[in-house]
Amino acid sequence: MDRAPEPRTALHRLDGDDPATAARRAAVVRLRPLPAQEPYSSRAEVTLPLADAEPTRTPFAVEHDGRVVGFGVIDSLGYLADVVDRPDEAALLRGFYLDAAEQNRGIGRATVPLLRVLARELVPAARILVLTVNEANPAAVRAYTAGGFVDVGRYLGGGLGPQRVMAVAL
Repeated sequence: MDRAPEPRTALHRLDGDDPATAARRAAVVRLRPLPAQEPYSSRAEVTLPLADAEPTRTPFAVEHDGRVVGFGVIDSLGYLADVVDRPDEAALLRGFYLDAAEQNRGIGRATVPLLRVLARELVPAARILVLTVNEANPAAVRAYTAGGFVDVGRYLGGGLGPQRVMAVAL
């Protein structure tokens, strides 16, 4: 009997205290986005402790072929009221990035359906997953668009200038 192949890309929550989670937490702290991306996404060594301190945020690792290659946070509150009409029906993707060595391999695109599943799990009332991306970061806009996100507006509250608000249905 043939078995379906294991998925190559998976998301793992980082809010547990088991050994596998501890290993993934250590791995995400070692990841680095491209230098030009870091001002926008920061790094897990900064954003992971912030997520741990805020009960509305859930950090996660992206694994591809069994290796941790990315990091992000799903937030059920954040600044949603500033970017969508119905914040109680949205989840916010924050601080998401793939390690520089793992980019341009289709992993980000493969991650979007998984992000949708995780957002529904974490924020059951959510109907959309929202993110903001700096207008000075057109490569990220293209990447999110390729993953199925659509531009739904503009956000001027970012510390590094105007941002596009992008969303994908859950």
